[in-house]
Amino acid sequence: MIEDFLKLTPAAQVKFLKTDQFVQMEKDRRIEFLREIAVTETVSSKCLASALKILRELKFRDRSFYIKFLEHPDSSVIMACKKALKEKGFDNGFGFFPMRELVKKQHNENKLQSVKLIVNETGEDMLISFLAEDNLRIRELVVKELSARPQLDESKLLNQLPHSIWYTRAAIVEILGNRRSELLFKKIDELLVDANVEVRLKLLDALAKLDRERVKEFVFKLTRDPHMRVCREAKRIFSTI
Repeated sequence: MIEDFLKLTPAAQVKFLKTDQFVQMEKDRRIEFLREIAVTETVSSKCLASALKILRELKFRDRSFYIKFLEHPDSSVIMACKKALKEKGFDNGFGFFPMRELVKKQHNENKLQSVKLIVNETGEDMLISFLAEDNLRIRELVVKELSARPQLDESKLLNQLPHSIWYTRAAIVEILGNRRSELLFKKIDELLVDANVEVRLKLLDALAKLDRERVKEFVFKLTRDPHMRVCREAKRIFSTI
């Protein structure tokens, strides 16, 4: 069904989402269909905004899902996300609504203290969600914890990269680098040209911790980076390989 849908024009896609054929589908099927549309790279902004709006109306309450689209270049998509995030009853898709939302409502210093109290006993899903916090000290705390955990599903981090805000991407790259994870190579092409300087700098730090022969070509590419800080650091690291 999804394949046929994607063959439609953007206008026809939006129109289909309003038809009886779609509306009469079971709620769970509609939610799954809309989620799949939203993460499809070829979907138009118009259709994406409509899908997010309908998900909100269906009371889909996964905050981590909506956050992925807050940096979308189209304002209608961002607006749809913001409206969804203002809805009550979020559980973030992980079932830890009370603690996660309680922390988010606190002032920065209290928020930091709350995270300190729970960080060592909290599951990885919840900690990964804290990487989206705009509080640097909270992110540093979570980066330290996830970097040191003996067991961690690193693919969960990798899957967050494409739609995360820049400081979350930087934190994820730092964690994978600290863990000497070769999963980083699965996203290396995208990370080399990431729009944010801090992400590319974190990538360099991470590459410096991995196999020298394997990272050499990627570090060399960054020696030609247009930003002076990245270029200079890449040259420094390349000279040590």
